[in-house]
Amino acid sequence: MSIRTTLLTVGVCALSLVSLPTLTHATCTPSTLSKVTFGVHSAANAALQGCLIEAGYSIPAGATGFFGGQTSKAIQTFYTTQLGIVHDGRSFGPQGRAKLTTVVQGKGTTPAPSKITGYKKAGTATEFAKYVAERDKAQSYGAGVVGMAAPTMAVAEQAADTDTKSAAPTRVSETTVQVAGIDEPDIVKTDGQNIYVSKQGWYGGSMPMVRAGAEPTVDKMMAPIWRDPSKTLIVDAFPAEDLAILSESIEEKGEMLLVKDKKLLIILSYPAIVAYDVANPAKPIKKWTLSVENNTTLVATRLTNGTLYLVTQTWIDSGTPCPVVPIIRGTTKISIPCADIWVPTRIEPVNQTYTVIAVDPTNGAAKQTLAFAADGDAATVSLFAENLYLASKSYQAPYTVLIDATTRAYTSYVSSTALAKMKTIAAYDISLAGKLNEITQVAQTELAQKTADERMKIETEVQNAIQKELDARKRELDRTRISRISLANLQIAAVGEVPGSLLNQFSLDEYQGDVRVAVTVGQNWFGGGETANDVYVLGSDLKQKGHITDLGLGERVYAARFMGDTAYLVTFKQVDPFYVLDLSVPTAPKLAGELKIPGYSAYLEPLGNNLILGVGRENNGVKLSIFDVSNPAKPVEKSKYLIKDAWSEVEGNHHAFLRDADHQVFFIPGGNGGYVFSYAQGTLGLKATVAGWSVKRAVYIDDFMYVIGDEKITVLDENTWKVVKELKLP
Repeated sequence: MSIRTTLLTVGVCALSLVSLPTLTHATCTPSTLSKVTFGVHSAANAALQGCLIEAGYSIPAGATGFFGGQTSKAIQTFYTTQLGIVHDGRSFGPQGRAKLTTVVQGKGTTPAPSKITGYKKAGTATEFAKYVAERDKAQSYGAGVVGMAAPTMAVAEQAADTDTKSAAPTRVSETTVQVAGIDEPDIVKTDGQNIYVSKQGWYGGSMPMVRAGAEPTVDKMMAPIWRDPSKTLIVDAFPAEDLAILSESIEEKGEMLLVKDKKLLIILSYPAIVAYDVANPAKPIKKWTLSVENNTTLVATRLTNGTLYLVTQTWIDSGTPCPVVPIIRGTTKISIPCADIWVPTRIEPVNQTYTVIAVDPTNGAAKQTLAFAADGDAATVSLFAENLYLASKSYQAPYTVLIDATTRAYTSYVSSTALAKMKTIAAYDISLAGKLNEITQVAQTELAQKTADERMKIETEVQNAIQKELDARKRELDRTRISRISLANLQIAAVGEVPGSLLNQFSLDEYQGDVRVAVTVGQNWFGGGETANDVYVLGSDLKQKGHITDLGLGERVYAARFMGDTAYLVTFKQVDPFYVLDLSVPTAPKLAGELKIPGYSAYLEPLGNNLILGVGRENNGVKLSIFDVSNPAKPVEKSKYLIKDAWSEVEGNHHAFLRDADHQVFFIPGGNGGYVFSYAQGTLGLKATVAGWSVKRAVYIDDFMYVIGDEKITVLDENTWKVVKELKLP
């Protein structure tokens, strides 16, 4: 491989550590707004412009009082995103004025920012295209891609008696989530009366082809069968003796969210998001549909405080990078104009536009939107009471190190003239990728004057020198950009970077105004040496306050859990180091204790009483461990259980896990069926099993556990662990 090829196989994109300044603004009230006129100057026009700007709708010229094209475009966008109405933008009626007042007043005292350090509004498609051009340049050099704080136990809930049944259940489980009260989508949901099951397709394998009366033959096989039931079932579940299918008329399937107080079932049936009114579960009624289209994928969804949050990722088309249309509501496009898309202040490569959309689940209308451009093909999303965090890989950071390392490595092998030219190029106001390209060309021109033997020797020495520097500076090479988005106004509040990569949403936690992040550093195919694992504590401005580094050298993070002032971390390569971290002093976090045992844990669940459950693997089987952390300096594996099952979905999906704290049991699905374990007194004990490869989830209603698969629902009495009811599913 040539030196140039070695140096240029890196992608790009970085943002500086920034924070959003607090701005002041005039109050926008119904009395502020009145009739406006297109094409003239007036105080009414200025008042409208000021309110639109406060609400986050871009008018580059500001509140000048002249109602022109910029104001018209802002009005069109407002009507589309807030009211779902296609509008000509030449007027602003009573419905629009009422909605605008509500939006602005709901935003408190922090308006949409007009400027963020490190970010600016794209302005036009031409301006946006400059960033895309840098992306296209960088792609010729090669680019990499990247890749859940505690999930809560099932929450007891007093359900309202809304039908003719004699009583409502006193305990109803919830989907295991990252933050209590913030729901996440899953394939099974329950409201305590009904269970909603989204059946998953399954592979039937090859079957012997037979004729009537004939024996199966091994040389004639039917084609493999993909069975796709394409159904979401509504099951009457309470009381258990009434277990029966109420409806199988919903054709869409996928992960679901349940808006209980509105009796709405939202199904993520990609590329569509569909909502059904299930007030009468026997006859669900489709309410609205959102289509995810135009090179867009759905990254994450959350439901909290009556708002549905969608995070989408749209591949940027170099020909028409904007406007971005991430979703369509019926015939209405939710369009984000160029002027409302945030881009890096410096021209840098971007390949995705991330859009955060706040949706009213009752009608599917977009209430607020935020769009910003970045590089990186995957993102990690964590949502808390007041903030949403989006973390994505930064590919710009390596170039600064590579430019420095390349220039230094060539110092002894090029002329003083060439070296001076390389240093001059490093100071150019061009992209970092462009700088590295030109610096390498200067060096290659010099080497062309050498003999083949001399070039081979120099290339070997230079490559070795660069690799040593990459190893020493791996935390500069491997970076993740984190954006904090305020839910109060759906605007970027701060942006920062940390070294390394996040495993999943559990790797980022918000606590008492600080952000804690667990990362693995050095997972780069272009170099960077031995991997390491770090934990960083950041302030609300996402600037670093403290850190712990070099945990599990040569390993990577397999599980992370943050609980108040303590964090638990599992890294793995050959043994499972279980770390207890003391984060009580944010500026001086420290390693409190460590335990090394075979295998690994991929999911951690706090059980209370200083006990932590780990679900993972050992010797190609499922491993369960209970760790006693009552003495943080000396964590102990108090109990262990090995299941003769190759895998559990819990390892990669926390929604598959269910814990019933009242009965001190938990459920996990495996490849051979479902397992219910007791953890009383910190000791693991198998209480019940339900056989079947298709067992996926469990919920509890009162003292009955419903084990749900694609083929049947099995109801277990949690007092006796006997089967009390079964229901075959179509």
